[in-house]
Amino acid sequence: MTDKKIVEEFVQRWTGKGYEKGESQIFWLSLLRDIYGVEQPEKFITFEEQVKLDHTSFIDGYIEATHVMIEQKSIGKDLRKGIRQSELRSNRLNVTHQNCLIQNAHGG
Repeated sequence: MTDKKIVEEFVQRWTGKGYEKGESQIFWLSLLRDIYGVEQPEKFITFEEQVKLDHTSFIDGYIEATHVMIEQKSIGKDLRKGIRQSELRSNRLNVTHQNCLIQNAHGG
């Protein structure tokens, strides 16, 4: 199967999906494995890392090797609400690069 075909099938499989709590981890593991070719992606990414705000909160995903933080929201949710968690996580790790919000292939 061609790379383009694999990507098209991935996008088709995830189009219209976007339940954060039930699909987020499966989405990221599939993206890393099927699209980026990461073997054993579960060793590459951690999920639901705890951070302290004025309450306990969680970063949806973190890839330590690349300092990528993932704050994912269900379809229709405001993605900007994840910035504060990411900023706190970045400060805790002394990460000097800018924070990014990553949207998944289905726009959620």
